[in-house]
Amino acid sequence: MAKYFLYVIFLIVFTSCFTEQSEKDKTSKDSSKKKVLFLAGGRSHSVGEHEHNAGCLILAKALNNSDLGFEARVISKWPNDLAVFDDVDAVVVYADAGGKYKDEQLKLLDKKIKAGMGIMFLHYGVHPSKEVGQKYFIPWIGGYFETGFSVNPHWSSDLAPKANHPIGRGIEKSFLVNDEFYLNIRFPTKEQCSDCYPLAQGLFTPERVNIYNNLWNEYGDACFGKKQTLMWCRDPKTAGRGIGFTGGHFHHNWAVEGFRKMVLNGIVWIARSEVPKEGVVSAKVTDKHLNENLDGIPEKPLKAPVLEDVKKIEAMLRPKDPKNYDVKKHHALVKKMKKQSNK
Repeated sequence: MAKYFLYVIFLIVFTSCFTEQSEKDKTSKDSSKKKVLFLAGGRSHSVGEHEHNAGCLILAKALNNSDLGFEARVISKWPNDLAVFDDVDAVVVYADAGGKYKDEQLKLLDKKIKAGMGIMFLHYGVHPSKEVGQKYFIPWIGGYFETGFSVNPHWSSDLAPKANHPIGRGIEKSFLVNDEFYLNIRFPTKEQCSDCYPLAQGLFTPERVNIYNNLWNEYGDACFGKKQTLMWCRDPKTAGRGIGFTGGHFHHNWAVEGFRKMVLNGIVWIARSEVPKEGVVSAKVTDKHLNENLDGIPEKPLKAPVLEDVKKIEAMLRPKDPKNYDVKKHHALVKKMKKQSNK
């Protein structure tokens, strides 16, 4: 009986030690992963637009399934438990108006970024107040959307990633996407920011615009015929890397492989991890995936952009010579469109 009792005690102790070691191994394994925190904003637009939570879930899933050693987590709005920021390698803010963060929240992000945490702002996320933009966004990501200066038309762009940069790995020279791409972003001068530079650009012409939107101004007129920076970065040696990307208005664009891959490559890069030669490979985003986790029920199910339709758009929207562009006629067209949209 005594031998049996000792045998049981031995088994309990052995099992306990084995379990403890397994937990240590698991913790060690998890701690070796790069951690990405997605901060998704709430609903603000029609279903299928500004789908912050659903978009973040698509990107987080792609990172977690990439076999690149990432642990991505999505949180709606600002977290109550600030411990979620512990040991985070990169934060992705996909929300309206720069996240509308309070001063103490901005200070927390600033502290983390100065300590090496990367940060990315998507679409409306790059549009804070001018005060916040100057104080935080310029030092964090090297640029921001400034009301009265920047513009927000809906247009088709041949997005061309920066040559020989990790964000363009696995992507052809350019790919066509129609989105609410902001442009004429407020950037610092080279003297103010020597480590800031464009990551992806597209040629802006009148023929490619389908909606001028509510913030159009004379600065937008001056952008015609010029390459516009739609993704940019700040790449400091010590503090965290930062990226701003103006695309992401339409949820269905996450089904465009180049569009999705460029953003995923960017997240891996700001986390200071190696972007593979083929870029971040992710599973195809189907129509079924696009209709998951939406903030509401769409009138019609969302569909991924069809390649044949994209080619038709590309053929119709080939840039024309901007030298003969008539600014006065353009302003008349904008006024007409605004009147029609207000009816």
